[in-house]
This record gives sequence, C-alpha cells and structure tokens, in this order.
Amino acid sequence: MRPFADYHTHTRYSHGRGTIEENVLAARERGLQQVAITDHGPRHLFIGVRGKKAFLRARREVDALQKKYPDTEILLGVEANVISQEGEIDVPEDVMPLLDLILVGYHLAVRTLDLPFTYHLHIRNRLQKYGLAKDGDLRRRNTRALMGAVRKYPVKIVTHPGLHVDIDTPTLARVCHERGTALEINCSYLQETRDFLQAARDTGVLFAVSSDAHHPSQVGDFAGALELLEEMGLSEERVINLR
Repeated sequence: MRPFADYHTHTRYSHGRGTIEENVLAARERGLQQVAITDHGPRHLFIGVRGKKAFLRARREVDALQKKYPDTEILLGVEANVISQEGEIDVPEDVMPLLDLILVGYHLAVRTLDLPFTYHLHIRNRLQKYGLAKDGDLRRRNTRALMGAVRKYPVKIVTHPGLHVDIDTPTLARVCHERGTALEINCSYLQETRDFLQAARDTGVLFAVSSDAHHPSQVGDFAGALELLEEMGLSEERVINLR
C-alpha cells in the first residue's frame, strides 16, 4: 500500500505548530502528491480559524505555494465542527468558495447554535465519557447530527468518527457510503480506531488514512494505520488515498 495524499493536517492557523509551507515540505519528503491544510472551523473554542480574513490569508498562501511547488497539489480545507442537531457546520457560506475540501469532525469544545444542543454536546457526552451517566438516547442524537452534516454538505471525510462520543458506526457508515464520504482512519488515535473499523468495514464505505498532523514531522506518517489495515484485511481499494 502506497499513500499519495494526506488530507488532514493542522498548522498555526489553528493549533498546529508548523506553517503551511512546512507541512508542504514534509509531504514532499514523504513522497506525497497531495497535501491538505485543514485547520479547525471558527466555532472551535480557542483554536478555530478566526473568520473570513484568516481563510483569505490561508487561501493566498496556498495559491502562492502552489506556484512554488507545482508538482505537489496543495489543498485548502477545513475540519468543520457540527454545531446543531440537524448537522449544520461552522463554515460560513461566503467562506465555502475559498475551500477545496471539507472535513467534518464531531468535537465537544465548540460554540453551538442553540442551548439544547449545547447541553447535549457538552454535558451529556461528557457525563457518559467519564462514566457518570448512561444515556440510551445519546448514540441516536450524536449519529443523527453527523449524518445531517454528511447529507447537507459535500463532506469528503468524517474525521475520527466516534472519538470520545458514542455513535452508531454502521448507520453512519451506510449514509457516508451513499454520499461518497469517507470515514477516517486517524493515525493519532489508532487504539480507538480498531472497533470502529470492525463495525464499518462490511458496509462498503470508503476510508481515508490521515495523520491529523499537529507538527510537520507527522505529515504523511501512516505506518501504524497501514499495519492496522493489513491486520483487518482491508485492501487499498477501500482507501481513497492509497495505491
């Protein structure tokens, strides 16, 4: 299995430690043909990309680097946050045309659109995460919100599905399969990935191997994920960025 792209990397525009160019150089050193810059959406507390001006700066930077490194395709994206029960995400309409791809993650530390979803996202999920409550309705609501995002937007990848939250993986995977959205095999959370892969692999959904790099040295480092894929019996045809 040979990776040709890393679609999930962070920079100083959110909480990464490197610049866009440093991520590009790291991708080139790994022999990748594509690299995406996907910093957190603006409603992620403390670390989200701050507004349209920041996205415009990133767009100009990516475009300039594309001319400097024409043999590497550099994509500008976002790891958007789900901010409502219906699956709305925190990317303003006037920012959408600036982006080459959209990733969606279900994060807890975000500003939502309404108080009921804030309670659901912040309180109920954390109570269950730390074993302080059992909530049978929680899985259905979490899954519904993610499915709503996949149905509303052209989502390329759902990032780290089920990380820190309870979701119905087969149900989400079937919707992603219908929409052509990949589920992420996140190299930063491989221990949490095994059960999710087991639950999703028989649905026909495609996957994407991602570094979720927060430092340039992590860009394109897929070694652990490739071992897991072989162990689980998943071929490169099921992974959108492998040959």
